[in-house]
Amino acid sequence: MQNILLFSLCSFVWGSTWYAITFQLGDVDPLWSISYRFLLAGLILMAVCFLQRAPVQFTVRQHLRIFLQGICFCGISYWLVYLSELYINSAQSALVCTSMLYLNVIIGRFWLGNPVRLPVVIGGVLGSLGIVMVFLPELASSLTTDLMKGIVMAFVGCIFFSIGSLICEINKKSGLPLLPVVMTAMMYSSIFTAVFALSLGKLPSFQWSKPYVFSLLYLALFGSILAMTSYVALIGRIGADRTAYVDIIYPIIALFIATMFEGYQWTTLSLLGVLVVLAGNYIALGVNFDKAHIAK
Repeated sequence: MQNILLFSLCSFVWGSTWYAITFQLGDVDPLWSISYRFLLAGLILMAVCFLQRAPVQFTVRQHLRIFLQGICFCGISYWLVYLSELYINSAQSALVCTSMLYLNVIIGRFWLGNPVRLPVVIGGVLGSLGIVMVFLPELASSLTTDLMKGIVMAFVGCIFFSIGSLICEINKKSGLPLLPVVMTAMMYSSIFTAVFALSLGKLPSFQWSKPYVFSLLYLALFGSILAMTSYVALIGRIGADRTAYVDIIYPIIALFIATMFEGYQWTTLSLLGVLVVLAGNYIALGVNFDKAHIAK
């Protein structure tokens, strides 16, 4: 039951963050928005680790892995996704991120020697097909240079996120504690994006409007602390390949949110696409999903 709860939590929360990110785009450079987001999330987790007296000491080698996890998992990947939403809408960006499942399977196979689970591949193909069916009319009517820029940025961001996911799996297999690792990775991400912004000549700025502040708090508390911690925990329990199926489900959640707040109109094709995604979900995760684990 715990795996199902973690999976559902990630899917529903991250499905809502795509809409929240749109309120972060504007006067504040995306690098600084990401730095603020993970600094806030990291400080809160630091307080939690202190109260729980969780061990936060790591070796130099472990720090290096956590640093790489941070800049890939919640640094460069998020920056590129934020940038992509300057060119494409949140639903299209979410669509591109369905490639995460394949990337985790492919990179995990060649890098870590992870087995390729056929149900995951078949389910992923069906899930991605369903997502394409949902967004096909919109994509077909807006194939522009900006659209291609946004797609490329989002896809490269997915590559970095996938690498970060697999580093999470390595850290979990090494027996590193969950919350201290996530906290340290977030702090590294915040520092890295701030330094990167300064190196590009982008000075820090902040927007004190209610939409920006509230969306920042939501992204930090729910999108980062709650969902990301659950995602990393799920990687440790069922592997990066199956966990990546979250990235097939949350575009559907984002679509329902777009229906409520952005006036998205459903079609027969989009409804059929949702059914195909759910079928792929069942095949990929299987009836033994809640009992899945990584062999020690």
